[in-house]
Amino acid sequence: MNAEISTSKPKVHFHFLDALRGIAALWVVLFHIEPDDRLVHLSPFLPKWFTVVVFERGHLGVPIFFVLSGFVIAHSLRKAKIDFSYFGRFALRRLTRLTPPYYASIVVVLGFAFISSQAKGEAFAPMYKPLSLQRLLAHLVYLQDIFGLENINDVYWTLCLEVQFYLVFCALLGLAQWLEHSRNLPYARVAVFAPAAIVAALFPLGVFPDTGRPVIFLPLWHTFLLGVFAYWSWKNSWKPIFCYSYGTLLMAAAIASSTRSMFTSASVIVALILLEVGRANRMQDWLSWRWLQFLGLISYSLYLTHTPIVGATFFLGYKLLNHSVWSEILCLIAAILSCVVFAALMWHLIEKPSIQWSHKVKLVNSPETYQITS
Repeated sequence: MNAEISTSKPKVHFHFLDALRGIAALWVVLFHIEPDDRLVHLSPFLPKWFTVVVFERGHLGVPIFFVLSGFVIAHSLRKAKIDFSYFGRFALRRLTRLTPPYYASIVVVLGFAFISSQAKGEAFAPMYKPLSLQRLLAHLVYLQDIFGLENINDVYWTLCLEVQFYLVFCALLGLAQWLEHSRNLPYARVAVFAPAAIVAALFPLGVFPDTGRPVIFLPLWHTFLLGVFAYWSWKNSWKPIFCYSYGTLLMAAAIASSTRSMFTSASVIVALILLEVGRANRMQDWLSWRWLQFLGLISYSLYLTHTPIVGATFFLGYKLLNHSVWSEILCLIAAILSCVVFAALMWHLIEKPSIQWSHKVKLVNSPETYQITS
């Protein structure tokens, strides 16, 4: 999920955001290792707080992704003049950037699922459901959740929401620009995005029930908007008090709620951290360690492909070594390294060319290049 807008101007690189992206991706990998199932001998020797933070809370990497996406897309579109033509080119560029690695990961996931079914003598059923043509085609257009079809890979639901986030935000920003320039509406951005923020807040506030993983963007729209508002507040196109107030409202809702509270809390914390780091002028140098930047670079491929690789590594490891504390430690290290190596290869072979292809979709009125793995 890389956010890139390019012209001939020098690239602005936010190393802090890349590092957060890498941390989030690695955290999700650790979450899917599932210590209760795969580290049954090792887990009793680990402090409970360590198991909770490192493994069980790894799903909180997802709200980090969503907030970063809002921040980056707001940066990318900060000087864009959006009309129907621009919207179409923006959508094409985003899909050109996201889709080749996504399609490649589908091939990888299906390949591993087929090998697993043969090795275990089971029916070929990715994510425990038969693979129909309808299910496959829905995946190709990011609509499997809307059609009520099981994801082939457990992480794909977030991609479907990301695409919705991008398109809806670009459309709303275009509406705000039209109201400002064609209808001379003062504070058009506030007139458009304040209601959008209120509607988004109704979900964490509990006005609408939590029905589990959403199939449309609205239940988690507040996470993306937090990133947008953090960026606008940093760049003084939106008063910081609004971002702080919105974050306070959502945090209060998270504290009072028993559902999705950690998800919302993590989103607020990340957004406010981004705002404060930006205001401290440290966005380009904090967490610029090479290994974190490398993880940020490959994080999209790592996110897309880690689940089948983790499963295959532990399956083979336990076949060869049986279950013990040491075999679990070795399998844990091997799984992480295998995921990272595979993601690095996929980045070079698939992601990097997809970035180059996306650059061929020209966006007029776009500011300088910014790249972040997303």
